[in-house]
Amino acid sequence: MKEFKKHIKKIVSLSEEEWDILKNGFKKISYSKGDLILSEGEHCDFIGFVETGLFRFYIIKEGNEKTTDFWFPLDFFSDYRSFLTNTPSNYNIEAMRSGTIWKLKRAYMHKHYEESVNFNKLGRIIAEQIFLMKSLRLDSFLIDSPKERYLKLLNKDPNILQAVPQYMIASYLGITPESLSRIRKRI
Repeated sequence: MKEFKKHIKKIVSLSEEEWDILKNGFKKISYSKGDLILSEGEHCDFIGFVETGLFRFYIIKEGNEKTTDFWFPLDFFSDYRSFLTNTPSNYNIEAMRSGTIWKLKRAYMHKHYEESVNFNKLGRIIAEQIFLMKSLRLDSFLIDSPKERYLKLLNKDPNILQAVPQYMIASYLGITPESLSRIRKRI
């Protein structure tokens, strides 16, 4: 909880009373490799914060998994579309390594928005961070080569190759596993 509090303090300065209210809303949950945090068809009613581990966001289309995001320690995450619209998710969130996340339910967050400008600020900044991650990912697909996207992923977590099968990394990069093999041989 100490590290989590330190990270929140970087975002917004909360009084001790506000921190107590906020921490009561977050639930710490540990997951094992392979556990699903969200399954397709469920409503995503939470914002998560990765304390430890590695998590992926994927969809199954025509029987094939398409990985669209990886989340690392200190990342906020959600199926934000499902979260905002209160509609079923088309995606799954899976633990790729054992890890711990902090979950905050939408209802709790919205209830406390009314009580504190700082809670509103925190919610806005978390939403901005989630949007920025998605926006940077889209930009990368439009601007970067597959090799550049691969190098950026390795820069975030050099050990990802041990935790994630090659076909998932290839899917995330928008290429075939064979193309990923060629990129890896050239590096």
